[in-house]
Amino acid sequence: MSRTMYRGKQQVLFNYLPNRTFDFERVGAIARVVGVRGDPRTDLNALVLLHRIADEARAWQEEFRPALRDDVFRQPDRFVLLDPRCVQSELFPKVLWCQNSECGCVFDFRYRDSLPHQCPSCHQGRLVQLRFVKIHRCGALQPLLPPRCQQCRTSNHMSLDTRNSERISNFRWVCRQCNTALSLFGGYCNECQWPDRTLRGMDIEVHRAGRTFYAHTTVLLNNPHRRLDGFFSITEWPAIAAAKFLCMPEVANQTLTNYGPNAPESQSTLSPGLSGADLDELMRHQACGELTPDEFVREMQNLREQRQQEQHASSPIGIVQSLSQRTGVPWPIWQHAGQEMLEAIMPMETGRPTELDLGNPSEPSAQIAQQMGLSRMVLVSDYPIITATYGFSRAEYRPNQCRLNPFPAHPDHGGKFPIFVDQVQADALLLSLNPYRVIAWLEQNGCQPAIPVGTDQNLARRAYFIQLLSDTPLRETIPADCREARMVFGLLHTLSHLSVRQAALLCGLDRTSLSEYLLPRALTFALYCNHRFGATIGALTALFEQSLAEWLNAVKETRRCVYDPVCRDRSSNCHACTHLAETSCRFFNLNLSRAFLFGGRDAELGDISVGYLDPSLR
Repeated sequence: MSRTMYRGKQQVLFNYLPNRTFDFERVGAIARVVGVRGDPRTDLNALVLLHRIADEARAWQEEFRPALRDDVFRQPDRFVLLDPRCVQSELFPKVLWCQNSECGCVFDFRYRDSLPHQCPSCHQGRLVQLRFVKIHRCGALQPLLPPRCQQCRTSNHMSLDTRNSERISNFRWVCRQCNTALSLFGGYCNECQWPDRTLRGMDIEVHRAGRTFYAHTTVLLNNPHRRLDGFFSITEWPAIAAAKFLCMPEVANQTLTNYGPNAPESQSTLSPGLSGADLDELMRHQACGELTPDEFVREMQNLREQRQQEQHASSPIGIVQSLSQRTGVPWPIWQHAGQEMLEAIMPMETGRPTELDLGNPSEPSAQIAQQMGLSRMVLVSDYPIITATYGFSRAEYRPNQCRLNPFPAHPDHGGKFPIFVDQVQADALLLSLNPYRVIAWLEQNGCQPAIPVGTDQNLARRAYFIQLLSDTPLRETIPADCREARMVFGLLHTLSHLSVRQAALLCGLDRTSLSEYLLPRALTFALYCNHRFGATIGALTALFEQSLAEWLNAVKETRRCVYDPVCRDRSSNCHACTHLAETSCRFFNLNLSRAFLFGGRDAELGDISVGYLDPSLR
């Protein structure tokens, strides 16, 4: 008999994914998701999304993601983006447990379609599904089966005795025929040859435990694909995005849609010359007798050369040259940072931003923001966040501690790997750190930032962070030998987490309703509502308009943790002060410490004498 449950898309993207078990309400059964049907999203920029997923997957060595190797991501036709529509499931596990306390026998009915309701051994107890399963970090999921009694040579009389304990380690298998007792053992995984032999054993867990399934998701801003087709068609688009981020004059009055093969800017560079206004001005000077015929020709040639240089400087190739020369950062680094630069400017290009005027001395929140070392604070009403779930792991979620698995190839879409996506138009708050103050903070703590050698020192100092974080593995623990990178990213990441926690308190929301979105090389992070319905709608808008000063002050005052002094003396980082839920943090709650903001001890770097919020840095 078919049964129906109704869940939101966000719940599907995290909780009802292929190979995950769940409790089927109403009928009291345990089921496993065997497939998710959906509608292909051809309006999304699949190449940009795959690039983001590949970047996150590289935190795993290729041996721990054999189906998601780098060469697979270079074949976009191997994937399909699906907007979830319905979930298909099956009964799992088909292992039934007698609820008669004097019996408690466990039976394997994996190969039967119809299941009995009464115990075939005692004929009295009611049978329910066994809620325990076996998992392995390779992604294997298997039912917990009763072992074979060595004396009776059968498993038909094996009973699971919990001994009134909630701990699986205290459970025992007991043969009701000969009273032989055995401890529970998951056995070794027969679906893989894990490199570390000591980790080949399977774990026994309650099927709904968090360790049985970790969904791996990524978030990114939706780039309006068709609208920016021309922009993405030119190879120099990362330079244009970076130039707009740095506010270079060559792109000051241009939008992204002005660039591309058919844009006027591109056509003008094919036949550069003088405009009608230029010729009119030269003719006027000649008519007034200010120029002789020879001088007129020379002036016209000089002006033509000047216009050609200006047009070249504002062309995509010219912007690449100018960007590298003025910042001192090589072009390959800018290419790699292009997507992040684009996402930093997109809200200003396509959203509806409301920016806090930090130069207004009569605005209390502006003064507090400046004291905190912020260079920009913006409210964006339509922040088009795409959530994409691309794989799963079991037992662990940290890189190289588990296998990163894609979802099974989808038979309805030519055997392609499905990536389940959802887009939310949320309100968001964007906060940016002052790059010059960050550099001063590094110097106060004994660092010597290697500022790139460029022709424009202001741009070079801002570009320093793009170069610093270009090859840093941000989804791993940044070691002490990368001191500056750990301090910069740790500062941004910790401030983001504290901001989310305090915003949730003021808005009256659960912290899982808010998520962070980090743009580390841009020294920017966003807080956004990750739900499409309910009380989260407009919550951050109300915070920005009514409680901004209160929120910023609350963030400034988060130097204490309920577990101090233990937490402070160890790393100033724990679940009570800095951690967020895995669904809200895409960086595994790594590289966090209150010491970056207030001074103190970091787990990797030791003592940090000056925090970023120290008044001496204002």
